[in-house]
Amino acid sequence: MLHWRLLLGFLFIGALTLLFWLDIGAGVPGIFLFPLALLITPLAAGEIVQLITFRDLQPVRWTVYVGTIMVVGATGVPHFWPEQPPNCPLGNLGWPLLAFVLAMILAIAGEGIRFAPGRASSVNLGLTIFAIFYIGILMSFVVQLRFVGGSEWNGLPLIAMLIVVKACDIGAYTVGRLIGKHKLAPILSPGKTIEGLAGGILIAIVGSWFAFSVLPVWIALDPSRLPWWWTVTFGLLVGSAGILGDLLESMLKRCAHCKDSSSWMPGFGGILDLLDSPLLAAPVAYLLWVLCIS
Repeated sequence: MLHWRLLLGFLFIGALTLLFWLDIGAGVPGIFLFPLALLITPLAAGEIVQLITFRDLQPVRWTVYVGTIMVVGATGVPHFWPEQPPNCPLGNLGWPLLAFVLAMILAIAGEGIRFAPGRASSVNLGLTIFAIFYIGILMSFVVQLRFVGGSEWNGLPLIAMLIVVKACDIGAYTVGRLIGKHKLAPILSPGKTIEGLAGGILIAIVGSWFAFSVLPVWIALDPSRLPWWWTVTFGLLVGSAGILGDLLESMLKRCAHCKDSSSWMPGFGGILDLLDSPLLAAPVAYLLWVLCIS
């Protein structure tokens, strides 16, 4: 299993690095990464549906698939639709929000069509809307990070978020295995420790320093534009949000009595096992960037 994990890990890193390189060099930001997000979305939607489907609790599958694709697809509208009105009131965040509202209406219609006495319709509707939010809205923030600052920041917001989140994951795992003694959430995630949490946050801050001090030089950006305290804050808050995202998916898997969100990637699990941390970290990173450049 370890050799599969290492092999897939190198393949993922290599493929993602290539896509970032192509995307940054392209004349249109997001032209390579946005299709990847659209490809990942239905895969992640299928996994979340599996995790929240129980005997009498069954979200409307087709509305989850359609709704999540609508939300993530709408995120690209202001960036790939040059003919939109110059004073469009929706802005960058308004398009996925509008798509989410429409997806909710679709979910209500879907649940109403299959309504039957004795069926937990209200709970099923809530699960459907949660799935669309969890995959659609949170993934839309991942996509938005690619467009923050446009060519001025050259993809750094998205790259930095991924570096910090994965640095936190690696740091928490390593420190927890070496010196971890006090359980962080014994029932929810027995393998996580308080020592691992502290180590993960520390490594996340180091990852943030790398992302904002070393990496900008490689992609022709001026690292002095970001103050040191903002770098520390970014690592602390984005790393913490990533840990919460990991715990959230652990809770969903515990409720579903499964170890991984899927089994098609040996050693990694499923798409959600890779996205759990970035999904919750992305809105926090987006907020910090908006505050930084405003």
